[in-house]
Amino acid sequence: MVYNVGMSSFPQVRLAPSAAKRVRHFDCWVFRDELLPPALSIPDGDIVELLDRNGTFLGYAFYSGRAHVAARVLSLERDRPPNRAWLLERLSRAIAARTAIEETDAKRLVFSEADGLPGLIVDQYADTLVMQSRTAGIERWKPLIVELLQELVHPAGILERSDKEFREEEGLPVIVQVLAGRVPERIPIEESGLRFLVDPYHGQKTGFYLDQRDTRRWVRERVREGERVLDAFAYTGAFGIGAASRGARVVCLEQQEAFAALAKEQAVLNRAADRMEFVIGDAFYWLEAAAARGDRFDWVLLDPPSLAKSKTDLSKARRALHHLLVNGLKLLSPGGTFVLSVCTYHLLGLTEEILRIAAEECGLRLSVRAVTRQAADHPWILQMPMTRYLMTWIVQEERAGSC
Repeated sequence: MVYNVGMSSFPQVRLAPSAAKRVRHFDCWVFRDELLPPALSIPDGDIVELLDRNGTFLGYAFYSGRAHVAARVLSLERDRPPNRAWLLERLSRAIAARTAIEETDAKRLVFSEADGLPGLIVDQYADTLVMQSRTAGIERWKPLIVELLQELVHPAGILERSDKEFREEEGLPVIVQVLAGRVPERIPIEESGLRFLVDPYHGQKTGFYLDQRDTRRWVRERVREGERVLDAFAYTGAFGIGAASRGARVVCLEQQEAFAALAKEQAVLNRAADRMEFVIGDAFYWLEAAAARGDRFDWVLLDPPSLAKSKTDLSKARRALHHLLVNGLKLLSPGGTFVLSVCTYHLLGLTEEILRIAAEECGLRLSVRAVTRQAADHPWILQMPMTRYLMTWIVQEERAGSC
């Protein structure tokens, strides 16, 4: 059900002063313990009016009666309640903002809160769209979203990849289904002159790490012919293929055989297979063994998965990252470049310290060459630090030392 009714028909929820202040300052999340009594019986996914404790209007939001985030703000404009026209404008604005992204036919068109549509992800792979519905509110709007995406983008097909990780707390089932048109098992895309194959049904995220586009370009532009490159946590090999396309010799390390098999296909597609070696293994153990063997690389690229889903996992995540960094740095040739990507929000503020401690243990002096973030089609909100979830530190060894 999509709402297109008068403002007075929305349930009203009052917020504690701290939450009201944050909403006024453009934070999009209200937590359950920030709701003031009385507790109301509101169906999951309903749109509500948020009020301060004095009854002053704050905004419209999706409501959840079960999730830790009880309300996700949609709009602060009282005279513009969410309806079809409002949704069309939000989608149009998000899509238009991505037109400046060049050298690729794959990009994120809608990024949840950052585009004012909390819980909605839409990725474009050539003529195909892959979307995720992460909240009960977006689930209500899904048929209309599909209709408007067809009107705005004219895709050949739309696939829904609504995975468990995001839907479980909202009480929603896992869904993988074609919503419109036809969606093939493999979608060919291009990025900076390279060709890749996206697996939209089984791949990580929606099939490809679109958010690493800028970092891939940075590395590819600087790798030189004949250099040795380790692409750890390689997934389907986009970093490694980019390096091999410049004449580097690349080892792609990936734990899942299906992803490594797709990486091999893509290496052939880009005529880089003769410069690439594919290793199936757990990076946590392989790096340590390779360091003990005395292996060395001019470039070591580490892009581990999220190591902490919440603050309670932070201590364990810190130890895991430190272990990776020490063994990864041991593989670095004198003057080599180390590329560390961290997609764990709770670790971002600690990563430089962990990297510094690991470098000290290895006797290495590291010069920072660049710090990159998620690509421009994954914007983040200053008032919502958790929307900045990906950072990459690119450092170079300046004075060789022994571990």
